Amino acid sequence: MTYYIRAKSYYRYAWDLFKNLVQFKKTEEFQKKAKEVFNLGLKAIWAISYVNPPEKPPEFKELWEKAIETLEPEDLSEVEKIKNMIFSEKIVKEELIENLRKFLEIIKKVLKPIL
Repeated sequence: MTYYIRAKSYYRYAWDLFKNLVQFKKTEEFQKKAKEVFNLGLKAIWAISYVNPPEKPPEFKELWEKAIETLEPEDLSEVEKIKNMIFSEKIVKEELIENLRKFLEIIKKVLKPIL
């Protein structure tokens, strides 16, 4: 059951950070926090597959691979699009905020049985 709690916690942390995202005026800060929201969402998916936490935090690659295994095909294409937006050079804040909202809704759908 602790892995459910971890998954829920990551999901809640991602939502809390997302709610405060508009506070970050500088593009660098905004992008850094957007990446954090994205990583926390991926960690929520990743956490449901590990009963015991590993000794070291997962790398982004491991988080991404677990998400790919878990997501529906239509959700995966949406999440890939959002990932590309977050890691791109040019960021449109309003568009990214809306897409992160969609991302968190996808995460919520994946975690629905435990939320």
